[in-house]
Amino acid sequence: MKIDQKLLFPGKPLCVKDEPCYRSVVLVGPPGVGKGTQGKLLSHIPGIFHLSSGDMFRQLDEESELGQLFHHYATHGEFVPDDITLKTWQTYIRSKIDEEAYHPETDLLVLDGIPRNIAQADLLFPHIDILKVLFMVCEDREVMFQRIRGRALKEHRRDDADELVARYRWDLYKRDTEPLIDYYPQELVRIIDADNIPAHVLHQILSVIVPIQKRCFSPPNI
Repeated sequence: MKIDQKLLFPGKPLCVKDEPCYRSVVLVGPPGVGKGTQGKLLSHIPGIFHLSSGDMFRQLDEESELGQLFHHYATHGEFVPDDITLKTWQTYIRSKIDEEAYHPETDLLVLDGIPRNIAQADLLFPHIDILKVLFMVCEDREVMFQRIRGRALKEHRRDDADELVARYRWDLYKRDTEPLIDYYPQELVRIIDADNIPAHVLHQILSVIVPIQKRCFSPPNI
């Protein structure tokens, strides 16, 4: 289903009737730019739920069919097919609602790593109301590779351990993910300078997110 961009975001949610609709902010940026770091910082703020596609897949049972499938793709620097990604996302987010970890009525959903391409954006269209797209930019590619290497050592992430895989994944990002910035209406896109200390990057993100929380959500129970 290809969505006519002229119909996107006419001032009200676009989710399909009778479908769950999650009010969301999307983090877009290359591997190593700091999306995960910022997502974890944001997750400690009441009224924000951070959903990382990487964490979602890594929490799969490695003995399960889907867990083995993810491991196969990850170790080759490739991505899980879009339809399987969407089904996994739907199951995961429903489980978080059932666990009362995520409350759609009061929580802003911060999506990190999903959608990763235009096809996924189309698949997600019936389920999310995107309020902002935060485009995290770091011009120095080598800095990002250094971050990825450090992350692999610190978090024991097999999918980051091979530098050739990391560099291949960066190329995939340029080919498949960065075009999302032109896909979304430009008034929704905010550039975040990620080539800075984490606190300054967080400050930029909060300057966007806090007004959204005030405008769109009732105060969470603290």
